[in-house]
Amino acid sequence: MIPSQQEVLAVIQRVLKEQLQVDAKVTLATDLFAELKLDSIQQLSLVVELENHFRVAFDGGDEGRISTVQTVIDLVRRRLEDGDD
Repeated sequence: MIPSQQEVLAVIQRVLKEQLQVDAKVTLATDLFAELKLDSIQQLSLVVELENHFRVAFDGGDEGRISTVQTVIDLVRRRLEDGDD
C-alpha cells in the first residue's frame, strides 16, 4: 500500500526533528535548503532515513531533484509505485 502524502510528510517531520534536530514548521512547499538550511550531510541523512523507513532506494539522480518537501514525497511515492526496493 502506498502511503498518503500526509503519512510521508509525518515521517519527514519526525526525521527532521529527531535525527537532524530541525524543529521548524514544515509544509509541502518548504524548501529544504533555503528555508531549513539543510547541508549536504543532513540531506543525505534524510534520504537514508526515508529509504530505510519506506524500504525504497533512490537513484543517484534523485538527490539532485530534491528541493522541497513535496519533491521528496513525490520521489518516495514514485519509488513505492514502481516497486523499487
